[in-house]
Amino acid sequence: MMNDKFFPELARRLKREGIATGPVEKGCLPVLADGRAAVLVMSHGTVAFNADVERGPEADSVYDLTFRLSREVYEYTGAMASAPPLVAEGLHEGFRVLADFNGVMLAGQELEANWGYKFATWRRSPDRTAVGSGEYFDGGHFYGAAKLDFACRAGLVDGHRQFTDQQLVELYRCVCETLESGYPLTKERREVLEQAAEQVEGSVDDLDERVNLSNQRELEAAGQTDDSPEMGLSP
Repeated sequence: MMNDKFFPELARRLKREGIATGPVEKGCLPVLADGRAAVLVMSHGTVAFNADVERGPEADSVYDLTFRLSREVYEYTGAMASAPPLVAEGLHEGFRVLADFNGVMLAGQELEANWGYKFATWRRSPDRTAVGSGEYFDGGHFYGAAKLDFACRAGLVDGHRQFTDQQLVELYRCVCETLESGYPLTKERREVLEQAAEQVEGSVDDLDERVNLSNQRELEAAGQTDDSPEMGLSP
């Protein structure tokens, strides 16, 4: 079945990130870089470079972001299309049930006026007629955050083993400092640290920006200016 919400929602999410798209042609959504259709998204979520456009740094960046968003948007628009309505006392917002486990529910709502989607997690009442203790997610990385919150609240994963993006950034910096310090490391420990760094790189979308901001804050806290000697902050 054709997912007619996929392209409009993906275009909206890309626009939010400052990336323009063109009109759908031949079943593909063109994503622009330098004003040209550098990336093509197919109706089933596949992302590819446009063979007619020369690749470059901006096209590569657009592809990476489009690839990540495409998978996420295709998943939740498809799930919403087939999800049953959420029926609960006092709830009239048009939410649909995406997952229900151990008395905890993950639900989504398609907003009006092309505002996209909103997600929420609730606990069901013992008689399953009402919901409460709601947590709501919208804006940027809302869908992944909603799924993680559901998994933790439902007991599917241990919440104490999860880290915020800010925590991951600081852990990443510590790992990089250790790897680059020249300290003697066993082969096994170096491999574990390298794997940890790669895992964080694949988990935090704006990692470079966050790391630079963390570095800058430390420089400011140390009273350094642009003319001061470098402190060797990492990575």
